[in-house]
Amino acid sequence: MTSGIRAALVAVLLVAGCTTRERSNPLDPRNSRTQGQLVGFNAIAADTVVGFRWPALSLQGVQGYRVQRWRPGGSPQSLGTTDYGPESSAGEDRGVTNDSTYVYRLVAHLASGDSALSPPDTATPGPRRIMLLEAGLPALSRLSPDARDVLFERAANEAYVDVEIDTKHEVLWVADEGAGIVTRKSFEGATVGAALSVAAPVDLSVSNLRGIGWVASAGEQRVIAFGPDLDDPAPQRVIVGVGNPRVVEAGTIDLSVWVGSEEGHVYRYRAQDVVLTREWVLQSGSIRAIALDEATGAAWVATQSGGFNDLFYLDPATGDSVKVRAGLLNVADLAVDPATGDLWISERGAPGLAGGRLSLITRFGIERMAMTGIEPYGIDLDPQDGTCWVTDLESDRLLHVDRNGSVLRSSPTLQTPYAVRVRIP
Repeated sequence: MTSGIRAALVAVLLVAGCTTRERSNPLDPRNSRTQGQLVGFNAIAADTVVGFRWPALSLQGVQGYRVQRWRPGGSPQSLGTTDYGPESSAGEDRGVTNDSTYVYRLVAHLASGDSALSPPDTATPGPRRIMLLEAGLPALSRLSPDARDVLFERAANEAYVDVEIDTKHEVLWVADEGAGIVTRKSFEGATVGAALSVAAPVDLSVSNLRGIGWVASAGEQRVIAFGPDLDDPAPQRVIVGVGNPRVVEAGTIDLSVWVGSEEGHVYRYRAQDVVLTREWVLQSGSIRAIALDEATGAAWVATQSGGFNDLFYLDPATGDSVKVRAGLLNVADLAVDPATGDLWISERGAPGLAGGRLSLITRFGIERMAMTGIEPYGIDLDPQDGTCWVTDLESDRLLHVDRNGSVLRSSPTLQTPYAVRVRIP
């Protein structure tokens, strides 16, 4: 190799190295990962506060950070009068109002006099506690009040079969069918009280008047009541003679317990002494879901036969059963709006085809709204306004849907979410 060629190669390598070093700088506009912006800034909604987190820049010459805030359509204004230090990676904004939306961005001030900006992030603080079951991990997970961020994912050995909120004790009941255990969890994911031994628990319901939990046991072919003492693992009441129980629903206003069986029977019991008050034989397949209309004391029941579902309205005052809908496709969940008596119906449809439907009907079966092109599964109603939170297996997101079928907000991509519970203390 001649000295001229060698010199030329050295020059090329030096220039290339210089260019590589410059472009590895996260503030370099030519950096393919950051395009010169601050990355990783996150505004996280909570109750009356918005928290911030960001990865501190590992560069010389960073003097500090400042967060800017504005309302949608407004102009950015700095929060506070001093910077966070150059080593800082978190902060918070307590000057917010619940259920109001704010936009934030991070500014890094540099010794050169320049500054760098993060992309904006949005947060809507509020009191909601949004809990999810995910099958992909599996896990019990919590989202921020605006569902924009995952706060934590508490891994489980296998996917839970059900989750319910106990408002008396402010805990969650979760059922692990494979392990034969029902546990109570705080809203931070910690175990509370004693573990309950139940053979193959398949469904849960909690009467929130006293915090009594009812568990349908496929392994023992009975329904078992526990509580209200969270530290007492002994059964308090037992319902037998219900065939193979599949669904249990306990009332809070109407102190009743409803049990649906694989054999297609629906039983209504008085909660305090488990006396049977009504029984229906629907002859339309196994019972798949029950939702109580506590204002009237009645119940909605979905049955399944041959891949299709029928929907009944059962009135314990008269003993009548009225078939309201027929031919529904793969009903996954039902929920009654206590303010209006309207019923939300989640039809999953054929798995993996986005052929499901979320619909809203009146007590008389009149359809108010139908949303298609999704694969809905578990649902829960917002305690504030009766809008619907639905886990969508098509997008792997939690959707917040209003009574007109509009999506108000959606979560980040999750790991196969299939159940949701929403609580406002």
